[in-house]
Amino acid sequence: MTTDPENQSRFHRGELLDWTGKMLVWAGVDAEDAELAAEGLVRADARGFKTHGLARLPNYLEKFASGALTAGAEPGIQRNGAFIRYDAGNTLGQICGPRAVEAAIALAQQQPVAVCQLVNAGHLGALGINLLPAAEAGMVALMFQATPPIIGIPGARAPLIGNNPLAMAAPRANGPPILVDFACCVAARGNILLAARDGTPIPEGWALDREGQGTTDPHEALLGALLPFGGHKGIALAMIVEILAGSLAGGEFQSSLNQGQTVNSGVGGLSALILVLNPAAMQGRAAYEAHVEAWTTHYLTEGGDAARIPGHRAHLDELQADRQGVPLLPAIVSELIEAGRDARLPFPEPVSQN
Repeated sequence: MTTDPENQSRFHRGELLDWTGKMLVWAGVDAEDAELAAEGLVRADARGFKTHGLARLPNYLEKFASGALTAGAEPGIQRNGAFIRYDAGNTLGQICGPRAVEAAIALAQQQPVAVCQLVNAGHLGALGINLLPAAEAGMVALMFQATPPIIGIPGARAPLIGNNPLAMAAPRANGPPILVDFACCVAARGNILLAARDGTPIPEGWALDREGQGTTDPHEALLGALLPFGGHKGIALAMIVEILAGSLAGGEFQSSLNQGQTVNSGVGGLSALILVLNPAAMQGRAAYEAHVEAWTTHYLTEGGDAARIPGHRAHLDELQADRQGVPLLPAIVSELIEAGRDARLPFPEPVSQN
């Protein structure tokens, strides 16, 4: 089989898509929605977002089985001018996220800006994956999601605010879309989950235990809180997202994230804000592309080897995944094999060496 330096095995993308879709159908998801969600999960792994790809699937399946996520939810969509309110009915984020972005793209075809408020959504995973279709359609798109509190400060007795991820995707005429995607914590909670699965410590400065003290134990970190990047600046950015994606949605503030739960969250009932801007309906597509080309060329030329455009490396990873297979960590593969046994759907075999 083909393996990577991290001892990852690679799998045919098409086989992963087919298997993941069938697993979601087994969980009660409509076939079309299952195909959409499978594309989001597998694409996340293909682009190197291993904390938000198929590693999340077993937990999502548990949430469907328990009723915490709704498999057959019918969305409620209301439109008022440039504003859309998309009620996801507490379904999987990899279903409602792309659908809400699609609705905003369609509206932005008619005017400069479309705003979509997404409510009652499941965990949206890697936000940027949802936005790539907007950039590929020539639009600039942003997404913000409010999450239950998981970020704290030293000495805090409980998590204080969500890691509140945000993303932006923008088209680039002479290259892949610019894609910025990050949360307000030093390291994604998914990295803590992976460390807990593997039984490995986390770096200092990532998290706090239940007493508000620094810890390198991932299990203690999951019971405690994550630290913000940039100190007060990370907290301030989380507050901005809380206003945009949480307060404007008017939902009930969730004061905790399943405290005592040490693996996977996948909570539902979340809200997000999506902005899609159409350059063609503003200053014009040509002017937009000329400016992007000018500043990115200057940045790359003067920055030397260290200069990178956000999203470019993930684009190259995806091209490699299409050629050589999608990489998955051994611990994740083991969990997926076990999930497949429960559904009587054997997990695909790794790609064979030539």
